[in-house]
Amino acid sequence: MNKENTKYMIANDPEYIASKRFNYSLSKLIERYPDGCPDRVIANALQMSENEIEDLYKCIIVKLRKFMKVENSL
Repeated sequence: MNKENTKYMIANDPEYIASKRFNYSLSKLIERYPDGCPDRVIANALQMSENEIEDLYKCIIVKLRKFMKVENSL
């Protein structure tokens, strides 16, 4: 699978991750790391850098706070 196909699958298939180790399955990754996994594993599975993962996480938190109408406590 080429890089474009991998990005397409990540964006459109909620079960797909780019990790042969977990048989390309998000469920298997979650089974291995039920309490959360290291950023390096997330970055590899989503074909992103660890910095991109951190930025995405921060963006998600901001959106959730706005949606929940919670003050920013940072």
